[in-house]
Amino acid sequence: MQNWGDLLTVPIRLEHLDVGCGDSPHEWIHKKTVPFGIIAQAVEGTYIVHTPEGSQRATNGGVFIAPANLPLEIIHRAQDGTDIMKFRFVHFRFTYMGTIDLFDLYDLPTQTDEITDRIYGDIIQQMLDIKEQENGLSIAYWAKKNELAYRLLAVLLESSVPKEKYASRVALLKELQPLLSYIHLHLQESLDIDQLLKVFPYSRSSLFMQFRNLFGQTPMEYIKTVRLDQAFLKLCSTSLTVAEIAETTGFSNSFHFSREFKARYHVPPTLARKEYRHWEEATTSS
Repeated sequence: MQNWGDLLTVPIRLEHLDVGCGDSPHEWIHKKTVPFGIIAQAVEGTYIVHTPEGSQRATNGGVFIAPANLPLEIIHRAQDGTDIMKFRFVHFRFTYMGTIDLFDLYDLPTQTDEITDRIYGDIIQQMLDIKEQENGLSIAYWAKKNELAYRLLAVLLESSVPKEKYASRVALLKELQPLLSYIHLHLQESLDIDQLLKVFPYSRSSLFMQFRNLFGQTPMEYIKTVRLDQAFLKLCSTSLTVAEIAETTGFSNSFHFSREFKARYHVPPTLARKEYRHWEEATTSS
């Protein structure tokens, strides 16, 4: 049997990075749920962010930080005496062993201090500068972008706290890595429990128990989550049609994909792409 674990040898992998800046009208409200983390700095004005877990406020240089897949209501408030708010942000997704969002293992900080805010702002600005200078086309751009991304990660981890049962979850993740890697490599294929049990020597009850302990999901729920997260990232970063994305992420047809996507992200995939592209164009041109 092929050792699928050998195919994903980098412990921490950068899977998504996008940076932008712009301005917004006073009291503009942006609601979204996305499969990547966010660090956003209120350069001039104030962010007020409401989530199911509580609220954050960031004013004039302050930042807010949000993990992936957390429903957000982001209120943009202009600085006193003006009618616009100015901001900059970075979207990021790091995975551990290529199979789990790294910040499913850590609790991100809900508050930051002025020194850390400046560090985040400086890193984001450097990302913006090289994006403008290189236009994303050179090898040097990609090398510098990755360097800055991992610097950002180091700062994040310094102020993040391992979640409950961190050690046991990491140990279980290492044990399941070959199976999880197999799932990721065969995502566009029709996967079911019987197929997984043919390839890997687990009992059905053991497999379900381990997925519950690690992800709080059944194996098939995990597969659907991975497919939808990957589909969202493809909507953001490729020109593939919705039907093509559905096929490459293992959905039986675009109707099934659109229904599941809307159930998770509260908007259909066409609208999610339109909103992301509109936002990207607006911030890039600011």
